[in-house]
Amino acid sequence: MSNRWKMNRIGFVNFWLYDEEYFEFEDGKLLLRGQNGSGKSITTQSFIPFILDGDRTPSRLDPFGSSDRRMEYYFLGEEGKDEATGYLFLEFKREEDEEYRTIGIGQRAKRGKPMDFWGFVILDGQRIGFDLQLYKETGKKRIPYDKREMKLLLGEHNLFTNSQSEYKKLVNQYIFGFRKEEQYEQFIKLLVKVRAPKLSKEFKPTKVYDILNESLQTLSDEDLRVMVDAMEKMDEIQDSLDMLNRAFADVKIIRNEYTRYNQYMLAKKAHSYLNKKEETQKAQQEYNEKEKEKERLILKQQEIEKQLAELSEQETLAETERNGLLDTDLEEMDRKLEVARKYREEAASKQNYWEQKIEEYKVRVYEKERELNDIKQNLQQYQQELKSQKEELDTNQEIIKWDGHANAIRLIGLERISGTEEVSASLSMYKKLIEECVKIIHEYEELSQKYDEIAQELEVLHKTKIKKEQNLQTAQEQVVQSVDNWITKLYAHAKEATQWNPKEAVLQEAEDIVRTYQTISDAGKVQELLRNDYEMQWQELLQRKNVLCQKEHTLLEDLKVANQELILLQTQEEIEPHRSEQIIESRKALEESGIMAIPFYKTVEFAESLEEAACAQLEAQLESMGILDALVVTEKDLDKIARTCPHFLDTIVFTKEKGTSDFRKLMVNPEIDIEIQKSVQNILSNIYETQGSDGTIYFNQTDTQNSLLLGTSGSFSHGILLGKAYKKQAEFLGRLARAKKKAQQIKKLQTTILDLQSELQQHQIKKQLAEQSIEKLQIEYKEIPNFEEINMSLENEKTCTMELERIITEFVKYEKRIKEQAEKKNTKYQIMLQKCRTFPYGRTESEYREVLDCMEEYETIWQTCKELLLRLETNQSDILTRQDYLEQDEKQLDEAFVERREYSTKVKEYDIQISQYEEYLMSPEMVEKAQRLEKLRKQITEIQGSISKLKEEKIYAQRDIQYLSESEPKRKVRLQELIAEETILRNYFEEELGLKLVIAKEEHTLAECAKMAIRLLRESDKNREYGDMLQALNQVYQKYNSNLTNYGTALEDCFGTIEEVSGVSDGFQALRKRVRVVSAWNGKKVYLEEFYRILKATIDETELLIQQKDRELFEDILSQTISQQLTDKIAESRKWVADMSKLMKKLDTSMGLSFSLEWKPRSAENETELDTTELEQILLRDYQLLTIEDIQKVAGHFRSKIRTEKLKLEEEGGTINYMELVRDALDYRKWFEFHMFYKRGDEAKKPLTNPAFNRFSGGEKAMAMYVPLFAAVNAQYKKADNEEHPRIIALDEAFAGVDDKNINSMFALVHKMDFDYIMNSQSLWGCYETVKGIKIAELHRPMNSQVVTVIRYTWNGHKRILDVQ
Repeated sequence: MSNRWKMNRIGFVNFWLYDEEYFEFEDGKLLLRGQNGSGKSITTQSFIPFILDGDRTPSRLDPFGSSDRRMEYYFLGEEGKDEATGYLFLEFKREEDEEYRTIGIGQRAKRGKPMDFWGFVILDGQRIGFDLQLYKETGKKRIPYDKREMKLLLGEHNLFTNSQSEYKKLVNQYIFGFRKEEQYEQFIKLLVKVRAPKLSKEFKPTKVYDILNESLQTLSDEDLRVMVDAMEKMDEIQDSLDMLNRAFADVKIIRNEYTRYNQYMLAKKAHSYLNKKEETQKAQQEYNEKEKEKERLILKQQEIEKQLAELSEQETLAETERNGLLDTDLEEMDRKLEVARKYREEAASKQNYWEQKIEEYKVRVYEKERELNDIKQNLQQYQQELKSQKEELDTNQEIIKWDGHANAIRLIGLERISGTEEVSASLSMYKKLIEECVKIIHEYEELSQKYDEIAQELEVLHKTKIKKEQNLQTAQEQVVQSVDNWITKLYAHAKEATQWNPKEAVLQEAEDIVRTYQTISDAGKVQELLRNDYEMQWQELLQRKNVLCQKEHTLLEDLKVANQELILLQTQEEIEPHRSEQIIESRKALEESGIMAIPFYKTVEFAESLEEAACAQLEAQLESMGILDALVVTEKDLDKIARTCPHFLDTIVFTKEKGTSDFRKLMVNPEIDIEIQKSVQNILSNIYETQGSDGTIYFNQTDTQNSLLLGTSGSFSHGILLGKAYKKQAEFLGRLARAKKKAQQIKKLQTTILDLQSELQQHQIKKQLAEQSIEKLQIEYKEIPNFEEINMSLENEKTCTMELERIITEFVKYEKRIKEQAEKKNTKYQIMLQKCRTFPYGRTESEYREVLDCMEEYETIWQTCKELLLRLETNQSDILTRQDYLEQDEKQLDEAFVERREYSTKVKEYDIQISQYEEYLMSPEMVEKAQRLEKLRKQITEIQGSISKLKEEKIYAQRDIQYLSESEPKRKVRLQELIAEETILRNYFEEELGLKLVIAKEEHTLAECAKMAIRLLRESDKNREYGDMLQALNQVYQKYNSNLTNYGTALEDCFGTIEEVSGVSDGFQALRKRVRVVSAWNGKKVYLEEFYRILKATIDETELLIQQKDRELFEDILSQTISQQLTDKIAESRKWVADMSKLMKKLDTSMGLSFSLEWKPRSAENETELDTTELEQILLRDYQLLTIEDIQKVAGHFRSKIRTEKLKLEEEGGTINYMELVRDALDYRKWFEFHMFYKRGDEAKKPLTNPAFNRFSGGEKAMAMYVPLFAAVNAQYKKADNEEHPRIIALDEAFAGVDDKNINSMFALVHKMDFDYIMNSQSLWGCYETVKGIKIAELHRPMNSQVVTVIRYTWNGHKRILDVQ
């Protein structure tokens, strides 16, 4: 057993005049009763469909489709509150248990502002008014919850949304379960159509078709957006093409006339050349033929004379023989035989003639008898048909109520044709008056429809205007939001950034600029501000990096030097003191000169007993005095240095005199040269040590100039040089000291290198960190929020502003149009009343058309009656006439028998005569003689004829020979003249042909080219003169040159005249002269054809681009998106129709009627469009398998559709809306049409036309209307996946126009469909035996009262009970 959801309760809180009102259902059914203005329609439409999808479109809130009712009115009233919040809800209950589910909508209205919306679905079983309330109580006041409070109240187990579209999805998902959102939208759309109160008052099958058609789902704007954008882009390209075409148009016009001129010039020259060539050829041929003819005639004359002699001799011989054989009796008998045969043949012919006549008369008699019987049978049939037609006339008279009907019936009863024309004339006049009324009513209804359409358009525009205003407000809010987002992101980024650290003042200034952001230049200001701050930070980091790089470079250089020093030290045998480059070069020079010079420190060694400190002090003293590294040389080398080394720059320690010192702290190095040793000994002998108590040499102490005085404390004296020195250890004096020093230096360098490497590594790390900081700064700077969101918001705001301005302009335009249309409508209404006042029909086109249809049927039937009466009268007359004809044919048959007997006798008599004559002539001797005479007679006749003919030919031949001989010289001279003229004209033509303005020679002969040129000459130009053609060209050039002046277009002479040729007339000498059209393109001279091709190529490229866009546009229709969507929708619609029809056939209407429905494809409207069947077949194919022809067919079909609508809009001066054009072209609903059929019992089904429908009873009409619509709703419900979904319908002014006795059948139909419903009516109670149970709410509202009183009843299937109030 079914446990589906049923409507259980609806409720209002602070909505319209309801503070808090609940309406309960009985078994899912509720009837609202009340007078007009009581609120029954408002209550109905607020739930079906508003509670199902939340769509506040005014036309959906009004069951009559008006746009006057707006949702704000139900909250704020006309001039009442400025702000209000209210709720509506619909509660569902399981059919078999206590499970509940509720959908509801909350709204907040504020005068002058868009309404706020929120929707909810209660899934946890809580019931409004029992488990939760929609308001809070403050004292005695009930305040509806706002959006935030309602969301908190519902909690996490129920569904809540701020979006109307999301709410619609939730209702579908949790209540109905349609697989696709568009199916749910289609279902709601159908509910709105079925709800309409006009449905019951406008009984007509076409109204059903309209409702069913409008219920089908079309493609969305989003689906069509790509095509619309493509068409708009194509229009932009088209504008560019139009500019090119305007320039090209002038060229084409000039070119057409120029082509005509060129064709004329070429054809005239070709014609002159060919005519002359033909004339020359003919003259040549004639000359040759005349010569041949002369020779032939001479030979013929000789042959004739010879033949004449032979024939004359033959004639003489034959005459002689014939005269000898002639016999008079033979000739007379032969003549009689011929006469007898002739008469016999004539008699036999007459005999055959009368035999044929006999057969003919027999057939005619038989046919007359058969026709007479047929006429008598037809007479009875016509009388029966006339009776049937009379009944049809009576049926139609019930509707048309024509005064002349009685007279028509009287004439039919009398079976008289006389008087029928007067009836026809009266009928035609009455029909004409009806047609005039139909025309006036049609014009009025067209104006009304136009008024409604404009009003609807105005409402759409008003709705669009509100939507655009909302869009603009949303866009403006989005701009503010995007600015706030940007600022938030900027500060967040500054806070999160590890390296980018803008100053607070910079951020504040950026914020101030963005707060007033209007254009891209403001973005530039902010970017410049942030960039400057970034560059400062980047510069600081870069400077830090550069310092580190410089330090790194220094360390690398130091490390390189230290490494080099270490390598050098390690490769040296001994260390040496530091020397200048000059000293180094000088010592190299001494070495190269062969002078032995040894540094002093290498010539001596410390005494073994000398302590290390004393060694260090001694070396320090010698070093300070400049002796340590001074060169020791021999006396001989010293003189050599003075002589040979003028650039010597060094120090030498030398003395000739040996001193008295006994200096023992230094010993001479025994390994050096002996002579050097001597010099060293002299030096050591001049070193003295002080004997003072403290070992200090005082400045007043003196000594010899060449002596060195050393103090024990480190003091020294050398001539005027005094001083004191100290060293920790000896470095150069002595091998051990130098080795030790070298080891120390190596160690020191190694330590230095390690220190430098460590320091370099640290600096490289710092440098890497600096580089990472710079890179991080760059990354973080790039991550500063861009202005894309703000720009998009501003662009959207700009677009919304422009769209709003455009809509406002359209709105004002339509307001003006609706006012004008209202005036036209009222004027036409007065005319209609005046015209139709004498007729007993309703003032609707449908009723008058019904009368007119019946009149046309009446007229057709009357015409049939006239024909039948005429046939009756004609048949009766035919019977008498054909009886007379039959008697005449029988009489002629008797006469024919007499004639045949007479001629048969004559044939027999002539046969006897012929037999006698032939017997005489057939004797042997007579036969042989007769044959020879006949042969001779024929021979003589032939010979005489030949002689006569030959004599005549001889005379003609003699005359022709004489004529040809006399005219030969003249022909020869004329031939020479023609050959000369042909040569000149051929040159003219070749010259013209060489221009290649009309045709190219290619492989053709000159004569073929000339013939082609002549064929191209227009018929109208054949008799024109050269001057006329040139003048026509010049006139066209002057008229259409205005757009070509920039190209320097002009007419230029091409050929001049030639020198006069003897014998050539002036007439064809002038043929050579002509003009050419020249222009300039990119500084280059071009002739018209090239100029034309250049312009055309540019245009072709643009057109090719348009064609490509056009092809892409229409190929997109066949892509896997649009074609799939179309075919899916068609398939779904076809299944929907099939489900409807299947149900309709099964329904037992209790009236013996059953209905069915078909959705038939339409035929093509013109040759460029496709039949729907063919179009659908192509769309169903895989796109990859389509042929070029298929694509072209579809492109041509839709292009024709769009072009037709576009031209219509342009003619009407309307605005071209590409979205509307594409939507209309791809509206598959227009590709099909609905057809309904009815069937009574076992009869064959018949199409339900308007006339057939009009003959239905009131109950049958209602059934014919509601069965397909209820079947359509039922078929829609079959698309839902949720098998337990509710089955809802709503009816406003339910079953209005249906008489009371048939309403019970209507409720029975609803019951069979298993529909739950909410209905309203002024008079209906719903208390019928077919209704098992229903809640009835009677609404009372006195005029302009702000209170609605509700009295509730329950019908339990048997009795109406007043509920406890």
